[in-house]
Amino acid sequence: MRWFRTALPATAFFVLLFSAAGVGYWFGTQRAGGGASKSTSVFTCSMHPQVRQDGPGTCPICRMELVPLASVPKDSGPALTIDPVVVQNMGVRVATIARGPLSRTVHAFGAVREAQARQRDIALKIPGFVHKLHAHTEGMAISKGDVLFDLYSAELIVAQEELIAARKSGDAELLGAARQKLLLWDLPASLVDELQARERAQQTIPWPSPVSGRLMRRDIVEGAPAMMNQSLLRIVDLSEVWLDAQLPEHEAGSVRLDMEVEASFAALPGRVAQGRIVYIAPGVDEATRTVTVRAVLPNADEAYRPGMFARLHMPLSLATDSVLVPMEAVLDTGDRQLAWLALGDGKFEPRALRVGRTGDGGMVEVLDGLKEGDRVVVSGQLLIDAESQLREGTRKLQGEGLLHKSPGPAVREPLRLTPEIQQRVDAVLSAYLAVADALLHDKDDDDGWLRLATAVQALHDDASPELHELVHGLPKAVPADTADVATRRKTLIPAGRLFAELFAAARPSKTFGASLIVLHCPMVEADWLQTDEQVKNFFDLSMTSCGEVKSRLPLDTGAGR
Repeated sequence: MRWFRTALPATAFFVLLFSAAGVGYWFGTQRAGGGASKSTSVFTCSMHPQVRQDGPGTCPICRMELVPLASVPKDSGPALTIDPVVVQNMGVRVATIARGPLSRTVHAFGAVREAQARQRDIALKIPGFVHKLHAHTEGMAISKGDVLFDLYSAELIVAQEELIAARKSGDAELLGAARQKLLLWDLPASLVDELQARERAQQTIPWPSPVSGRLMRRDIVEGAPAMMNQSLLRIVDLSEVWLDAQLPEHEAGSVRLDMEVEASFAALPGRVAQGRIVYIAPGVDEATRTVTVRAVLPNADEAYRPGMFARLHMPLSLATDSVLVPMEAVLDTGDRQLAWLALGDGKFEPRALRVGRTGDGGMVEVLDGLKEGDRVVVSGQLLIDAESQLREGTRKLQGEGLLHKSPGPAVREPLRLTPEIQQRVDAVLSAYLAVADALLHDKDDDDGWLRLATAVQALHDDASPELHELVHGLPKAVPADTADVATRRKTLIPAGRLFAELFAAARPSKTFGASLIVLHCPMVEADWLQTDEQVKNFFDLSMTSCGEVKSRLPLDTGAGR
């Protein structure tokens, strides 16, 4: 670096150097042991490249160990070479690209319901009075043939007398008509046989249950009149139940009837139910932007009770043979995706990618850019990418001009939004801030992510043409079914810039404060949004205060509407 310091005044040197350092970090290439050294004696912070000192130590901002500042060869080609010792210190890990099946599980939240086909309402086809009630407690088990109540009915007494008289007359046709009358009133044939054999009419009739199940509703009391067609009792067979779940509308096309599914229950940890999809709602709920799907679940032991909260898991087979790459190997800059190939001996080469669908286990389908057998960096690639960018910036300092630093979102005149669209913009920001707070506290907020995905989709579906351009990429960038907290942190890396651009044009209301603050983390090259000045970096909980203000976005005062 000594030649460089003599070429430029001190002030200009630091201004230009910091401009280049804004796009990456500079890593040491010092080898252990004696002999000639390729490194400098200047040390820097991987997360805060503006920090410089003449020896090892810790960063005054984040307390990370400082690393040596590397010498930059003038003739660096497309392949980046880093000292193997430094590569080891960076914790670089690689994975070999393979082919295989790709699957993904769609998740939705819902609740257990009684299966309507297994409900039976007990009603009479003749008027009468409930003389005595035997089915008196909701939830009690009922077997087919159990007496539900004793019924007094003048019409039943007359019908019994006609039956007995027809029997005594020996007229088969008359007897058959008398029996048919009682059968049409829903008396079982065995009871009719018993009444036929009597010498006189029975004053009260024990009314048997036609089905087995649980007494789920009782609408009568002893001594009360029982009107015709009045529902007196409801008996439900719980050996099979429904699970109605709400699926985000962008996932509705992924499911089909008779699909095999699984369900898990907050009240039954470790238990998984097997079922199948029997119904998909034809419309979308306008308030929640979700589609109702229904699964039927066997419930022989009646463990799944109506009203119980559940999560529905729908596995999808996306491809049987695809080139797959771990999600962590893919760097998304917002406008392109790339991966770093490990060529051996400390050499790395960037490779532009075209990726397809994302599956379970953090695997991504590669459509173009990688082939089976390629070795890609899955850990430390952010540091390698930063090193590459810094070297490019240094070459420009040597005569090719300064590398332009990515600016924050342009603050421009706000779009004119209708009150309805303004509410949807506010809903997106409210859900985003809730998700960010959950990540900051290391919480797996499934409901929050579903609310964010739903709010984003609702804004996307109803956006005006100029607003639609700003939100078209957000539904894919914020999936509701992301697997875990770690994956959700990575999800918001590329989404951060998209949200910043959105709110720079479609400003949320001032209910959130005076302005939105866009912050930047140099470690992961990620942006995020806050409503206050205190840095709250949720990408790495070991250094939540690491970050710098990139820009401030004023909130809507109502003038733009």
